[in-house]
Amino acid sequence: MSIVIEHLCHQYSAQGGELPHPAVTDVTLTIESGEFLGVIGHTGSGKTTFVQHLNGLINATSGTITVDGHNLTDKKERAIVRSLVGMVFQYPEYQLFGETVYEDIAFGPKNMKLDQHEIDKRVNEAMELVGLEPYKFAQKSPFELSGGEKRRAALAGVIAMRPKYLVLDEPMAGLDPKGRKEILEMLESLRASSGCAIIMVSHSMDDVSRHADRILVLNEGKVAFLGTPADVFSNSDELTNMGLSLPQSAILASRLRAMGVNVPMSICTTQAMLAWIEGRLTHNA
Repeated sequence: MSIVIEHLCHQYSAQGGELPHPAVTDVTLTIESGEFLGVIGHTGSGKTTFVQHLNGLINATSGTITVDGHNLTDKKERAIVRSLVGMVFQYPEYQLFGETVYEDIAFGPKNMKLDQHEIDKRVNEAMELVGLEPYKFAQKSPFELSGGEKRRAALAGVIAMRPKYLVLDEPMAGLDPKGRKEILEMLESLRASSGCAIIMVSHSMDDVSRHADRILVLNEGKVAFLGTPADVFSNSDELTNMGLSLPQSAILASRLRAMGVNVPMSICTTQAMLAWIEGRLTHNA
């Protein structure tokens, strides 16, 4: 099962005499069940517009999206898709509204008409997954939490609905390095435990190179590259011309190559760089 996107186009309506603005143009790809897809591109490249189509938050101007065979252009099917595709926006803590953390996280499962036992189970599991001990946080007001705890509670509210595909638009925005690392580890834990696919928009090339199975690069609303991190970041000149940076390890590898060192083009993560250095040391020992 998968999300199949075919020739997706979205054009914002003209305003004030301006011409209609194409935000996404002829995007075609398949997002496989259980994969981690990173979505990158410069500001205004169409990343947010693209991912908001995946559960019908906005409608395509043309093209089709099917999620596990359910077509988003069909209003009846759209409700099914929204139970399969969870959305987490930038600064998800702004979505908190319940009197207690428990009530906030339980909102989605209650709307799914689940019985109380199942709701309790899902809330507790989601809280534990994001690192909020239920006995300590469940009855707190979400507005008493720290910034990082609020973000975890907001993520738990989406996770409790057990989406098959989780779409995140810059989920680490504003977090310090420790907070970023914790969120990414939580996402990997969710994927490992549930098989949930992750579709994550990010400005951090290091994050996507380290965690994504594939990376989608959007440029002016079109697919510029789609492939493994090694495949994508080997196009360093083209990415730089788009206004994108490279992972730190890819930058180091490029500088070493410029000095005459034969570093493989596939190196774009710290782990790959360390493995290559260890191999060189072992070979020269």
